[in-house]
Amino acid sequence: MSERLIEQYEIGDAVELLLGERWYPGVVVVKQHPALWVRTADGRPWFVTNSRRIRRYERTDQSG
Repeated sequence: MSERLIEQYEIGDAVELLLGERWYPGVVVVKQHPALWVRTADGRPWFVTNSRRIRRYERTDQSG
């Protein structure tokens, strides 16, 4: 059995959300069983229940 989102992520974790066909950066702000609230960089809150629509944020630049 796979871990629930609230077990995979912690408050403050940098993540990306798949909205439409694009990934948007955000931060986990609240755990609300069985899902998470994520605030995207534009300030909008999203209630995330689907693990296929969230991933850990990975920097793409190699500067440091």
